[in-house]
Amino acid sequence: MKKIYLTLFTLFAAIVGMAYLYFSKLNKETSYKETSLYAATANSGLVFCIQNDKSIFDILKGQDFFEKLMGQDKFNQLSLLKRTLIANPAINNLVGNKNIFISFSAGKNKEIDYLISTQLNDELDKPKLYSALQSNGVKLTTDSGMMKLVLNDSATFYLNIEKNLILLSNSMNPVKAAAKAVSNEENNQFVAYIKASNKFKRNSLGNLYIDFNKIPALLKSMLPGHLNGGLSVLNQQNSFAALNYNFSKERLFFNGSSALNDQKNYLTLFAALAPQKNDIDNLLPENTANFKLYALSDYKSWRKGLSNWFLVNKEAQKIKNTINSFNNEYHLDAEKIFPVYFQNQLISFQLKSAENIAAINLTNGDKVKQLLLDMSDDYNTDIKRFKKSGLLYCYFGEPFRAFSRPYYTIIDNYMVFSNQPGALQSFLNDYHNNKLLINTPDYINIYSQLSKTSNVTYYVNRKNSADLVRRAVYRPYYNHMIKKEGLEKFSSMIYQLNGDKGAFQTNLLLNTIPEVVTDTLQNLTIK
Repeated sequence: MKKIYLTLFTLFAAIVGMAYLYFSKLNKETSYKETSLYAATANSGLVFCIQNDKSIFDILKGQDFFEKLMGQDKFNQLSLLKRTLIANPAINNLVGNKNIFISFSAGKNKEIDYLISTQLNDELDKPKLYSALQSNGVKLTTDSGMMKLVLNDSATFYLNIEKNLILLSNSMNPVKAAAKAVSNEENNQFVAYIKASNKFKRNSLGNLYIDFNKIPALLKSMLPGHLNGGLSVLNQQNSFAALNYNFSKERLFFNGSSALNDQKNYLTLFAALAPQKNDIDNLLPENTANFKLYALSDYKSWRKGLSNWFLVNKEAQKIKNTINSFNNEYHLDAEKIFPVYFQNQLISFQLKSAENIAAINLTNGDKVKQLLLDMSDDYNTDIKRFKKSGLLYCYFGEPFRAFSRPYYTIIDNYMVFSNQPGALQSFLNDYHNNKLLINTPDYINIYSQLSKTSNVTYYVNRKNSADLVRRAVYRPYYNHMIKKEGLEKFSSMIYQLNGDKGAFQTNLLLNTIPEVVTDTLQNLTIK
């Protein structure tokens, strides 16, 4: 009997020991798998991921959009790294089919740095990597305790290998920051979102991960001051996006999902809604530089969410007081105006001349005109102005924060607002003369690629935004925007959010207008 007990005890101990070793190894492997992802996201809110697969690199050679986006210098650096390292079998085999992350962060002297992070198959391969680099003509030296690589006798990079984690950058600082980064709670949240959303999909050519909390810090390298105007939407935008890259020779297109992490975010009011057909953009002038469009299904139910949003942002009493003030002063019931006659869409947009305008669609514009008579002053026959401030914000929230006591006009069941009467007059002239954005080739083309059904849409027209950008960013970035070697090929950008049970299905499109190919035969026959 004692032998049986001893045998059972030995067997139990062996099982426990094997389980411990198995789960310890599993935990170690899991940690290894996550290391390069943690490094990539430690100091960056913009991360591109691609699998180390020759077939993927061959496909990506078929278009030059990433070169246009990054600029010639940085793209040449990455191309040099690819030719020298990734294309070298002795080096490439040490990494295998691991994910390669390229993350971007603010650098010194108004520069944007990039960090490449990936992992060796085995940390014991570190000496082999150094040997393969030197055999491939790479000069290795030590600089401030970090490995310095010189390629082609001119291009300098910084390398750090910790266990099996490889960190490589054009600058020393991103490598240092990633190497000593701790797995803090904020970073854990972003990494957890990436893993849950995309799980490093192997059927995708690449993935783009965005932590909007860190985008303002990245933009500091590009522009002085605060994020104003169309970029103000990025202030305190606590949200993540995980997008898949879809190959095309005509455009850059990503699709995937976005998640909001803060109930104070205005976009939470749209995350659970069914996507709606957009048509309020039919009123936009052809010189529109950018717009933000919001669409909902039913105002009555949406208003409950808006009331809660005011409560979360500690503005509920202020809203109540403002509405009561209007009612008492003008002897009316404001609840019988916008809640009754608002349809389902609102939009704010900026013209190339920098004027800001907003609009809502109505079910009965003539009736709203009558109801607003007592609380409005005439500017001219078509344009009025509210006598008191704050009513629009009470009923629609964030997009109308900047339009406290605006001028307005009502035309074809659109109510259009601006703080400058001249902007409204210009809008009316364009509207009457059919000089509209929807008639432009780019806008027609962009919606031949995307559905006009969404809850939230952000749009930027590159050409119409040129003067606005010139005044907002540092000169090198403006030059990059207007040059043929830079962003000139891109005509517009659109970012769509479609409600999905509290999150968003997301589309990001950087569009180009296909070049018109001249009919050579026709030219030869024309006399």
